[in-house]
Amino acid sequence: MLPEQDRLIEDLHHLYFNKLTIYAMSVLRDSTRAQDVVQDAFHEAILHIDKLAEHENPGGWLVLTVKNKIRESERSRRRYVSRFLSLDTDVATQLMAETEQPAGSDDQALLKIEQTLTKEEQLLLKRLIFDNASHLEVSQEIGITIWACQKRLERVRQKLRMVFPTR
Repeated sequence: MLPEQDRLIEDLHHLYFNKLTIYAMSVLRDSTRAQDVVQDAFHEAILHIDKLAEHENPGGWLVLTVKNKIRESERSRRRYVSRFLSLDTDVATQLMAETEQPAGSDDQALLKIEQTLTKEEQLLLKRLIFDNASHLEVSQEIGITIWACQKRLERVRQKLRMVFPTR
């Protein structure tokens, strides 16, 4: 990045980070996910710094990016929570009755997941999906960057798609 582009990102971060975080928190109702979303928006700004530098309203560009990142985050969270619901809940029982799955299919699915994923991948999936932890929290627990945490989740999802192609 050029020095003036670096300065633009710093200025935007200084002016908008808190405002965008408060906005994201009001929508997501989770401060760590809100911070992740805003950080992801600034990462997107860095990736598209040429367009942002020429944009007539860089602050508006950031707000729109945060809105899109919030929608993406919520859509992703809902999709994976619905796929990996705990089978001990009433919701899962109702879903099983509606889809008429065989009684042993839940045990088979869990066994397939355990056979497919490593212990670290299972922990990552559990923390991010079931415990609703943010990528920031999990990355700090594991000792990796946020981007590495996101990439590992993407790889876990790819493995599970191979095992469960219809879901």
